[in-house]
Amino acid sequence: MNLLGSGPKSALLGAVLSFAVPVMLTPGAALAWKPTTHVYFAERALDDAQDGKVTIESVDYETGVVTGKVGTYSVDSKILAAIRKYPSHYRAGVLGPDAYPDILSGQQSIHPDEKGSGVKGGSDTWLQYIWARRDPFINNFSGGPFTFNPPSNATKHVLLEGYVDKRLPKNALGGDFFNASISGIDRLIYTYMVDARPGTYLGNTLLRQGAAGTTYSIPRIFSTIRANLARDIKKYQDTVADYKKKIDKCKLTDFSCSKVALGTKMTAYITANGIQQAYRKAWIKDIDTGLRKWPQVSHEVAKALFFNKGRTADIAKAEAIMSAYARDHILSMAGAPDFVGATAKVIGKVIDAVTPKALQAAIKKLKDKAFDTMLQAAIGMNKAELKKLLTSPQNYFNSVMGSGGGEKITLANFNAQHLKIADKGYSNPNEAFDYRKFAAGFNTVQISKMILMSRGEVSRMLRDIGSKSTASGPNVMLGFMRTLDGNVQWRNGM
Repeated sequence: MNLLGSGPKSALLGAVLSFAVPVMLTPGAALAWKPTTHVYFAERALDDAQDGKVTIESVDYETGVVTGKVGTYSVDSKILAAIRKYPSHYRAGVLGPDAYPDILSGQQSIHPDEKGSGVKGGSDTWLQYIWARRDPFINNFSGGPFTFNPPSNATKHVLLEGYVDKRLPKNALGGDFFNASISGIDRLIYTYMVDARPGTYLGNTLLRQGAAGTTYSIPRIFSTIRANLARDIKKYQDTVADYKKKIDKCKLTDFSCSKVALGTKMTAYITANGIQQAYRKAWIKDIDTGLRKWPQVSHEVAKALFFNKGRTADIAKAEAIMSAYARDHILSMAGAPDFVGATAKVIGKVIDAVTPKALQAAIKKLKDKAFDTMLQAAIGMNKAELKKLLTSPQNYFNSVMGSGGGEKITLANFNAQHLKIADKGYSNPNEAFDYRKFAAGFNTVQISKMILMSRGEVSRMLRDIGSKSTASGPNVMLGFMRTLDGNVQWRNGM
């Protein structure tokens, strides 16, 4: 069964799953990557898939050495057609929750395990949700899944992912490598990842009030306000309709009611509330416009920070994009009076009625410093700290990775033991790792290939390695991974 189809939507949705590829074939833990690294590994899988087949290789569990071939398996024909025709959408999908719906939701809502939430789990819930609508190696060194407590954990995640990214083969990053697009599927992202109105699965479960990362979530904040405005509009319309109904039922011979009196009351009600009604409608329109712009804004911010030809964290560009969005949209989405006819007092009353104090406080921070607020909420550090760790991770590697929780390791040992390169520090920046020798990278490519396979081919692969299990879901990445940043609980399901 294939749920994706073969258009740009399927290229994006299929690739979203490859964002969180864990290590499955060695006894070590898995690795979460920076977006450029994600795309690099996904491209290696795509290279192999161009002829319609992918090769899955076997590994010696004790040594981690590639020993041979498990088999060659067909790529799902619809997925193959989609990624061949829309490679830029495939790359956008690989950017995954680092970009959509935004970096805040990605880090704090999608990546973590939502313990005690009453739902099956943060990451798998999101993946199942997106699929139905058409990595933990780092944790070994950081001391656990991404968290702000202790702060050293988040620092280690950012630094180590940034350093691995610096060791990518430069000759593989040319051409269209950095061409990622959501053209034509921005509406899809809006509908299923941004439009978090109450009553929807997105609003009630994935971006529900009080969930991690939603305090400054633009989709949740403004979807909530829009729903409150719609509620008040309906109340007004129901009241007017009720007056009209009573007037229609009032007969001239019925002295218990008066058409004139009821008409006068209705007119007075409309006069007293008509301006607010028109203002609410205009406000909803502003929110709709701003939320529909959000996918593209998030896309551009993610590219500026993590995925660009300059291989730099372009903080200034990301901040400029967010500042422009705050100026052009957040102000009006928050109820700024671009509506003619309503007094400040009237507007103030409407704003207070639909915007709880907590949301007003969050909106103020977003209006004043949108980028800084979201960045701090997403990764627990300011823009200067982020730029430092992403631009020159090698300079801080030993001090950061030699303290705090997790396995302590030096730059020299990381290069030798994991990347398998000769450089004992960063004296030869052009020396890149070979992903086939880097266990976590090799296995990322392996799983990226499996993601392209149909359920039947995954089951055939399982038989080829001597397993009696069969694939139970429509894709190998669905159904057993609670968290993109979590531990290695996925092993229990294989």
